[in-house]
Amino acid sequence: MKRRDNMQTAAGKLCVALYEELGDVVLPAMARVYGQYGYEIGRGLAERWKPRDLAEAARAFIALCNDQGLPSSVVMKGDVGHWTGHKCPFGLENTRREVCDALMAMDRELFRGLLDLSPGRLALTIEKTLAAGDDCCQGIFHLL
Repeated sequence: MKRRDNMQTAAGKLCVALYEELGDVVLPAMARVYGQYGYEIGRGLAERWKPRDLAEAARAFIALCNDQGLPSSVVMKGDVGHWTGHKCPFGLENTRREVCDALMAMDRELFRGLLDLSPGRLALTIEKTLAAGDDCCQGIFHLL
């Protein structure tokens, strides 16, 4: 029996439906809203985790993902984090890469909030995504 949707997967379906109905025009709003939400989460977690650098923030984030049933890992190479995920919390598997790109603003901004960085100081490049039918999600975080 298929698991029923939760709020995150319902939000993911809504974002895909909006994108399919309205096109690229909705992507900046999605990125802005999810980015703001991620930043708020990051600031709250920063008080508890107190990460000193990107490596500590990445380890704490991966532990949180794994604890929530979202198998993930990160490999740090200097000041660059190479992240891999195997399950989308938004249920975007085999849907729209464009929506994934917009919603991943949440993770980028979560890290920015964790590290108390000013806007534009952290980049996230998505190399693979379950939304596009890839076998996993892979991204690279680095400070600017």
